Amino acid sequence: MNARHAAAALGVITAMAASVFGLTEAKAQNAPPVGCLLVVEPGSSRWTIESYDPYSGQAAYGQFQVTWINQGDKKCMGDAVVRLNGEAYGMRNPAQPSMGVLYYGLVNESTGADITPSTANSGQFNGPQLQVEPGQRVIQTIGLSVDTQNLSGDGLFQQTVTLGMRRRNSVVYEGQADVALAINVRPSAVMGLTGAFQRNNGVAGIELGALSPGRTNDPVNLWVRGTRGYKVTVQSRNMGELRQSSGDWAVPYGLSIGGVPIDLANPVPFQSTPGAGLRNDSYPLVITVGQTAGQRAGRYSDLLTLTLAPM
Repeated sequence: MNARHAAAALGVITAMAASVFGLTEAKAQNAPPVGCLLVVEPGSSRWTIESYDPYSGQAAYGQFQVTWINQGDKKCMGDAVVRLNGEAYGMRNPAQPSMGVLYYGLVNESTGADITPSTANSGQFNGPQLQVEPGQRVIQTIGLSVDTQNLSGDGLFQQTVTLGMRRRNSVVYEGQADVALAINVRPSAVMGLTGAFQRNNGVAGIELGALSPGRTNDPVNLWVRGTRGYKVTVQSRNMGELRQSSGDWAVPYGLSIGGVPIDLANPVPFQSTPGAGLRNDSYPLVITVGQTAGQRAGRYSDLLTLTLAPM
């Protein structure tokens, strides 16, 4: 090949490269605008208030974060809203439908707006709007509070809702994500005494008076509150005997809870009726003194330890 031919071949290659470059540039210039393209990331598919103890005195409350991401080329602007997905408002226990409904509230802590899907003004806001610029990520904190006044047992109560942003004076929603709102109520119970006793250094003292055979104590009741069935274990330091602090003098006695005798030497736990559901029970504690003949005068005592556990 001579020099003229080589130069001509090189010119063709250069022209082809210029032609391809020009076509690509034209396509980029004619790409349609995207506008607002909002992506909602709730951080987790489930917002759960974990291990809630209804007898702790603590509020059923949790905070969660949602991230708004604008992948478009125009600003996204509106209000964060929460919508129901075709079911009535309220958390339910799918394993125990008869337990009823727990109502809840949702507040956008970043703006102070109530976004509970049941409220009449849900989605009607007068405060500052959520604004997400192109390429921007905006993180907001959502507070979930559950009203446990109607709680009827333990377990997982939940409802799935949809998070999104709605333009004001419009039905158009930008970006949506489902999230399950939930509270996990753990099995729990508390107990105490009512009646004729005195508390000293955290220990309830039941005075039996002058010992004589038979039932001796004034009315004392054991009360129990629980989210389900429970058992009460009783331990006697002296294995069912009232003893003096020194010496071997002892008087046997018996204990019954709600009419059920407890063998203090070989105790078997006292049990409520089994099953789920709240309990509010009261049982008389009755102490029956055995034979006292031949025992030395003095003060006799025993220490009982009652332990409560849900079943």
